[in-house]
Amino acid sequence: MKRAESLRESFGYAFQGLWYAFNTQRNLRLHFLAASCILVLGWFLALPTRSFISVLTAVMVVMVAEMLNTAVESVVDLASPEFHELARIAKDVAAGAVLLAALGAAALGVWVFAHPLLELPHQVMLRFTHQPVVATLLLVMVGAMLGLVLWVPGHYHKSRGK
Repeated sequence: MKRAESLRESFGYAFQGLWYAFNTQRNLRLHFLAASCILVLGWFLALPTRSFISVLTAVMVVMVAEMLNTAVESVVDLASPEFHELARIAKDVAAGAVLLAALGAAALGVWVFAHPLLELPHQVMLRFTHQPVVATLLLVMVGAMLGLVLWVPGHYHKSRGK
């Protein structure tokens, strides 16, 4: 495998990895959809900046854990094509890391969103009244993410001949 000779090439490889994971990993697509919904909800609820940053950080930790899980699974499959107990353990531990990150993010989400959710109807109306274009664009973005989550896997596998 060749080493990237430029920063542009390095970014290209990174985006290829992100695209591969997004196209092949259902859970990552679901995390992206959930993240889109959560971030839009945070905007509608006018979360304080620190709370919003905490939520964004938790979202990113979960997605990074999911991608690292994908990398671990790929390396384990390459190194041990046949069943091996240690390969199973490596995959299970990587999946457990994603679960732990997701549980932590969910707990943070409950903590941050519990009280503001009571104000949701009022905040949504305020946002649509004062910022209708932004509110509409964010809802369209969530719809587009939902479309990607549903459309990309079938399209990706059809284009690969699977």
